[in-house]
Amino acid sequence: MGERKIGLALSSGGARGSAHIGVLKTLAKQGIHPDIIAGTSMGAEIGGIHAAGVDLERIADLWRNNAFAQVFRTLLPTIPWSGWSSGHGITRLLTGLVGERRIEDLDVSLAVVATDLQAGTPFPITAGSLVEAIRASVSVPGLFTPVWIDKRLLIDGGVSNPMPVDIVRQLGADVVIAVDVLVEPSEVKLSGIPARERVLGIAEQWPPSANGRRFHPSVFSVLFQMSTVFQKRLCDQILATHPPDVLIRPDFTADPPTYGHVGCGIEAGESAATAAMPDILRAVGQI
Repeated sequence: MGERKIGLALSSGGARGSAHIGVLKTLAKQGIHPDIIAGTSMGAEIGGIHAAGVDLERIADLWRNNAFAQVFRTLLPTIPWSGWSSGHGITRLLTGLVGERRIEDLDVSLAVVATDLQAGTPFPITAGSLVEAIRASVSVPGLFTPVWIDKRLLIDGGVSNPMPVDIVRQLGADVVIAVDVLVEPSEVKLSGIPARERVLGIAEQWPPSANGRRFHPSVFSVLFQMSTVFQKRLCDQILATHPPDVLIRPDFTADPPTYGHVGCGIEAGESAATAAMPDILRAVGQI
């Protein structure tokens, strides 16, 4: 009987995906190197760059130096307007890191999870350009233009599979370690323009804010919270249907990371992976 194949499922989660770096660093220190990685959105970006052999410290330095944040802060509109940005900034950043690497040539079995916009189903990319695959997986609807791959129009994988545990299993993993960095809807601090007590009889029906005053949230905060609720509920359903052997959920309460602020993301991943290490070592048969 051969060695058990170790699989790693990296969730979507925006800037909180920096915790994936911390988890990978902690696993490497213990001599645990995944044979299979499936990642969605930021999980695909971090997992894919790592699978291409880019040093974890370099990835961490890029994050700390706001290289990823620069891409998201300098978005420019594109024509035709199927998304706010063409995504060229992401493509340039990724190409500078991994070059022209192809997924099927990597030493690690990798699945980059995107969403087939027409079919509405997850589309795991396991061959072809690594840069194009990641670019598709991070294509947040409305923010980045969709990407055509294999005659399919693809958008962010978090829309259909924010936690790709099932895909790691399909690729042959015997042990699955899942990292969930998605935002809990209750953690989001909704705010907006203070509302009058009565606006066509609607405002008075809203629940009061924390300070007791009602407010009008912006359309962007409403859409963001809608996405947060949807992805977290979908993630929980996937975990219930396809439970991993070990589930890691970093704690970001100390200093939540954003694209403009490094925060505790990498350290939160390291702490969570360290706390889970006894379970991980048992799952992989080292203790």
